[in-house]
Amino acid sequence: MGTMNGLMLGCVRGTYALAVRGRGPAPEMFSQVDNASNMPANSSVLGLLYCAAWGLYFYLANLAATWTGPFVFDSSELPIVTIYAMYIPIFIVWRKKATDENTVRRYVLPGLAIAGSLFMILACLIGHGIANLWYLIVFAFVMLIGALFDRRNKK
Repeated sequence: MGTMNGLMLGCVRGTYALAVRGRGPAPEMFSQVDNASNMPANSSVLGLLYCAAWGLYFYLANLAATWTGPFVFDSSELPIVTIYAMYIPIFIVWRKKATDENTVRRYVLPGLAIAGSLFMILACLIGHGIANLWYLIVFAFVMLIGALFDRRNKK
C-alpha cells in the first residue's frame, strides 16, 4: 500500500507538473486546478487510472500468480530502485553546485547517499536477478511513450 500511495502522489503531481509547463498528454486539461478543492482534479483522475493499471498488473502477476513469462516481476520493489539510480546524478550535481556548503554537506553526505543508492541497486540486482532486465525493458518502453508525447508537444 505504501508503494501505491507513493505512486499515486507521483502520478498526480507529475502529470500536473508536466501540464503546467505545457508538456505531457493534453496539458490544457491536466493543468486545470479545481477552484473549490484547489487540487488538479483531472490530473488526479489520470493518476488514479495509472495506479489502477499498475495495481492490476501487480495483483495479476504477483498476488494471484495468473501470469507467467519474463515480464512478471515485482512491480512494488523494482520501480523504487529506479528512483535510487536517478538520485545518483542529483547528488553528483549537488556536489558540483553547492559551493557555499561546508565539507560535510557538500562531499561527505552526498557521498554516503551515493553509496547507499549503489547498495540498494546492488541488492536489487542480487535479489531479483534477470527480472531487473525485464523491468528495465518496461521502464524504457514507458519512457519512450513519454518522449513521443514530448516530441508531439514541441511541434
